[in-house]
Amino acid sequence: MSLLNNSNKSIARLLACLMLVQMILGIVLNFYFLKPILRYEGSVGTQELIYILGIATLVALIISSLNLVFGLLLPKDRVSRQSGMFIILIALAAVGIALSTVEYAKLSEYVVFLTGGYLDAGSSSEIFESLKKLLATGRNEAHFFSIFISSLSLLFFYGLVLREKLLPTYLASFAVFSVILQLIAVGHTFFELSIPTLIQAPIALTQLIVPIYLLVAGFKCDPHLVNEQLEKAS
Repeated sequence: MSLLNNSNKSIARLLACLMLVQMILGIVLNFYFLKPILRYEGSVGTQELIYILGIATLVALIISSLNLVFGLLLPKDRVSRQSGMFIILIALAAVGIALSTVEYAKLSEYVVFLTGGYLDAGSSSEIFESLKKLLATGRNEAHFFSIFISSLSLLFFYGLVLREKLLPTYLASFAVFSVILQLIAVGHTFFELSIPTLIQAPIALTQLIVPIYLLVAGFKCDPHLVNEQLEKAS
């Protein structure tokens, strides 16, 4: 029994570390790598911009892939009882990775356009700005759809955690609530509305609190499994 508990604690700590890595990579991606691309004004050289795009694509795919890893790291003896939810979680996480690939393919089209010298080739600034806006819109649509599906996978992740009581009920319930708010926020973009920033605050809090709890306490034990282990030991 102690071996099982130690194993689950190690897995919980690994999961917590990866969650923190995902959060840090997300901040770096949005505020460092994507900033010079999405706010391009010609000050960044072509080669540097392509290099930034390559690194940003790699970081984004790592972030998306971690959602799949989170699901796979959940204790198998617990999630096996919720096989339907687990399969949906893994499927949504895999779709999220594919959509992230599509998003960065769209972003590469945008970068190629920015560095292709269309304006220098004689096209008017009005045409240039119109095409730039069109490509940026395509990338943004792919971006928000990717986030929406990834958030759905996160909803099933915390739903599993809540049903199997891997975290305290209040913490898992708050995590589910925060992901629902995230889905509502991102859903605004499908109706060409701006994202309400305030309702995204709970998901940011969840991304910090959950890994800290897992690092300190690990997964909660299942009393039924503990009783079974005690019966076998006796």
